[in-house]
Amino acid sequence: MTMSPAERVRRVSREDALEQLDLSTVAQAYRSGEPVYLGRGDFWKWENDGIPGWLIPQLQDLGFLP
Repeated sequence: MTMSPAERVRRVSREDALEQLDLSTVAQAYRSGEPVYLGRGDFWKWENDGIPGWLIPQLQDLGFLP
């Protein structure tokens, strides 16, 4: 799936908002499959949005990913 430039900017902005949250909150939400509230009515939904690259090493360190 190819994203338009506007979609890429929005994705980066949403990833930045996710990164600003406490890691333990984000990790627990991932583990339980719960969406993460990003503000302004927006949620990070793991099944749709996936795992951002910057979060993969942290989830691996916590034992949440193989």
